[in-house]
Amino acid sequence: MSIPNVPSKRTKLIVRVLLVVLLVLALLVGALYAFVQVKLGAINRFSSGTSDDGDSSTSAVSSWEPTEWAEAGIATSVDGVVNVLLVGQDTRDGERSNSDTMIILSINRNTNQISMVSLMRDIYVQIPGYENNKLNSAYLLGGCDLLDETIATNFGVVIDYNVEVDFTGFKDIVDTLGGIDVEMYQEEADYINGKLKQDTLTEGVNHLTGEEALWYARTRKVGNADFERTERQREVLEIIYEDLKGASWLKLLQVYDSVADNVTTDMTNNQILNIAFSAYSMGQNELNSYRLPIDGTWHSEDSVGSVVDPLVIDDWTANQQTLWSYLYGEDSGTDADSSAETSSAEVSE
Repeated sequence: MSIPNVPSKRTKLIVRVLLVVLLVLALLVGALYAFVQVKLGAINRFSSGTSDDGDSSTSAVSSWEPTEWAEAGIATSVDGVVNVLLVGQDTRDGERSNSDTMIILSINRNTNQISMVSLMRDIYVQIPGYENNKLNSAYLLGGCDLLDETIATNFGVVIDYNVEVDFTGFKDIVDTLGGIDVEMYQEEADYINGKLKQDTLTEGVNHLTGEEALWYARTRKVGNADFERTERQREVLEIIYEDLKGASWLKLLQVYDSVADNVTTDMTNNQILNIAFSAYSMGQNELNSYRLPIDGTWHSEDSVGSVVDPLVIDDWTANQQTLWSYLYGEDSGTDADSSAETSSAEVSE
């Protein structure tokens, strides 16, 4: 007669310990998930519609157009690529103004690349439902909805999500990090010293406070106007990115708490987490950094009708193709640079 296998006291104890450990882990994961959801809930969300219902007739422009518009085609999403539009603005009394900063942050899971592309605020564009105007006016007229539609119309690129950051939040991030190190030339240092009525900044590497970093990123009175300003903005974002990579979880939480109230997005909590984990899993040491329009494909006008000092793109096809390469190229970092150089050379010939 066979004797049934009876679990020993040792086996029963091990099973109980494992069950307790699993229960504790489940509770910890649940608590962590709830904590994260509460924290992410502090971020502002756009209302049901970010666009305004307004008069579609802005100030008139002349019938003469200084550019030949290219067909952008139907803007489509690309699997494995998420494009987030970062919009920086100086909010006063809760009123929306022209977008001061527009950067496409692209997370490409196919190529393991993260790229930033600055869109110059003064680019003369077609704004759906409105007269042609500068790109930054699309945000004033209809918020992120209209700005996304304008980018799709002119560049053929889909913006998946939007993140609007008030400049107070930018200062808070830098201050929470304890400041950032930025190399300046003398004219930049003198300009910021003058604005802040101080004499602390000099040529070379300076440790900037949030207020100083904001002036550095926003000024276009020094150097090559808005071209150099967009370069500074991406430089500061890269420095912050590097600092955050090496920060502790406690520091990251402090940075988040400092900026959450000044951020507005159309992403859900789960979408934020998915994008954050995708970016983190790539383990990128650097961000690719670009700007549109590309060199040799644009000219400036004193005015087009009532639009003052627009930046007019002469070769839309070159810029559309280059942006596509920046975001979706086989090796975004390498192919995009080659595309920009080729397009620029073709235009100059």
